[in-house]
Amino acid sequence: MTTSVPAARTSETALLGLGALCFKVFLLAQFLSLTRLFWSERLGQGVETLAGAAGLLSVALLAPAVLAYGLRAGSLFGTLIAPARTWITVVLGLSMFLFFYGWLVKGNQASAAAHDLAPYVILLAAAVLGSIPRVWQDMDRLVLVLFTAAIVINAAGMTEMTRVVTESFAEDRAGIDIVAYRTQGALAFWPLLLLTSRLRRPLVALLAFVGAFFVLAQQILFQKRAPTFRITLFLLIFLFVLPWLRTRPITTGPSEGQLRVWFLGTAAAALMVALAIAPWLFMGQLAGLADRMSGQRYSGGAAGMLTWENERFFEAGMFFQTLEPQELVFGRGFGGYFVPWAPGWGVWLDDVQEFGRRQLHVGGLMPFFKGGFALSLTYYAGLALALLRGRRYLAEPVAAAAFFVVLLSAIFLLQEGFFIMSLSFDLVMVGLCMGHLLSRLRAPVQRPALAFAGGRR
Repeated sequence: MTTSVPAARTSETALLGLGALCFKVFLLAQFLSLTRLFWSERLGQGVETLAGAAGLLSVALLAPAVLAYGLRAGSLFGTLIAPARTWITVVLGLSMFLFFYGWLVKGNQASAAAHDLAPYVILLAAAVLGSIPRVWQDMDRLVLVLFTAAIVINAAGMTEMTRVVTESFAEDRAGIDIVAYRTQGALAFWPLLLLTSRLRRPLVALLAFVGAFFVLAQQILFQKRAPTFRITLFLLIFLFVLPWLRTRPITTGPSEGQLRVWFLGTAAAALMVALAIAPWLFMGQLAGLADRMSGQRYSGGAAGMLTWENERFFEAGMFFQTLEPQELVFGRGFGGYFVPWAPGWGVWLDDVQEFGRRQLHVGGLMPFFKGGFALSLTYYAGLALALLRGRRYLAEPVAAAAFFVVLLSAIFLLQEGFFIMSLSFDLVMVGLCMGHLLSRLRAPVQRPALAFAGGRR
């Protein structure tokens, strides 16, 4: 009897270590996949193929991670509330059905169906893991390291801007063709880092500020309308909304005054760097972005961006024109595609030997595209549950940060989307935040167990 307790504890420690290792290897593999174009330019095309395969295959590591953490927490569903457990079960069941439906019934390529299945597996697994405080603690340091590395890689990639844009055509929107445009998904954790920076030590808070303004500068240089607006909203929420929601003072991290000074100082430094490196480039791209936001290219002006004149809605309209009545229930299945009637909208799909699209830029329609009303209504029911539950805990800084990450991500699905593997870190972040909001463990304002979002790293 005297040796059974230590043996049991050793077994639990080993199990937890296995779960942490699997999740960390998954994050590393996703980082490699998200930045594979950067590495392929320097190490050869073989790296791109290897990294892409690693990104998809590493999704399998989430199963042992959930199993290990879940058993330690007392349930394979972590600490999720009962309705959330039902939601996880139904969405996962539907996803598996749509994989086989798309592959075996609709005749879609198995690899294409797997690429559609993986985002839902990531999102659901992250929701389970996000409900377990220890997961946040274990992933904290690695996320900070990966975020720092992502800034370095993207900063190096952005140096291509002066090669594709000339001073005589400073407003030319050529930045979307550089490698950094394809590697920016590795920076996805910045909103969560920013909104929880009040709970962190100064160096990490400064890192979050640098990352936020770097991402904002990227969207200006890429002339991205919705992302620029979304980032601006996050900055305003950080500065004004979160302090207003707080009911008790935060005793960890820098004071509010210090934080605002550092925030504004970082903003000023970012602007000076942008103007010092290539003022013509920054001002030219800013003017190009302002022109795109003005809606001058639409007959209805700025309001035209909300109509079929918007390229993304036009694309969605072409999809709906190809929709068959029987597809209202289960959609096209995973791996499904549609053939746009307008020239130049499709990409060549080798498996079907025609031009088509397997994704929509209006991300909110992706669950319906692949899974009809069955998947879309079920998925958004869980999203609504997380937001409704999160509203009750906005005085808790971690819950408030998670709430606004989920809320803004959901709102901007009207213009953006994250149901694709090229945005896997977005899926992880949103899933973790949903898991925290759907956890039966409600935290006090200062929660030491949440090291990533509430500790002093």
